[in-house]
Amino acid sequence: MSNRQKFIQLIHIGAGRLFKDEDSRRDWQEQHTGKRSCSKMTDKELQYLVKLLRDAKAIKPPKRAGRVPANIDRNGYMRKIEAMLADMDLSWEYAETIAWHMTGGSGQAGTGRPGVERLEWVHKREHFEAIIAALYKEQKKRRLLQTVEHLLDAMNLNETYVEQLIAGRPNAGNWRRNVPLLSAIADHLYEKVDFENAAE
Repeated sequence: MSNRQKFIQLIHIGAGRLFKDEDSRRDWQEQHTGKRSCSKMTDKELQYLVKLLRDAKAIKPPKRAGRVPANIDRNGYMRKIEAMLADMDLSWEYAETIAWHMTGGSGQAGTGRPGVERLEWVHKREHFEAIIAALYKEQKKRRLLQTVEHLLDAMNLNETYVEQLIAGRPNAGNWRRNVPLLSAIADHLYEKVDFENAAE
């Protein structure tokens, strides 16, 4: 892991202890660096945020050696999870919530049915593959939504067009989080772009 990746990981962990949600974390980052996303910050800005979090006691020295056990790191699962989280600017806690549910957890951690609460404690191949599959699905949703937004913008349309297009379809109210709907919307918009270009 590069120093830059370590800084981003520390910021996500430390800020996760200080702020109740992602918007609060991003607001805090913007207040101190002018940037909401860690991926857009310089190394110096990342170091500055890590220092602020250490000063606030949100980042503490680990009581055990390392966040990721060496035997898990060698098999590549943790590196894959880390890369996907970094790509979406998500915290380790996001993946741990998935792990909790993938290993049988229900309700709130510590109060509901037991599940694995830390990625360090995941040891089964099928659980890692399920976590990565869930992250891939989230990545796909976000990319499809970006594609739809880009196509709408290119044709001077807005989300009202999409809502009218899919009115009456199942899950229409949650189309931004629905892969099949997003895919169908993107296909429709691509065809509309091609048709309008051919008509010119």
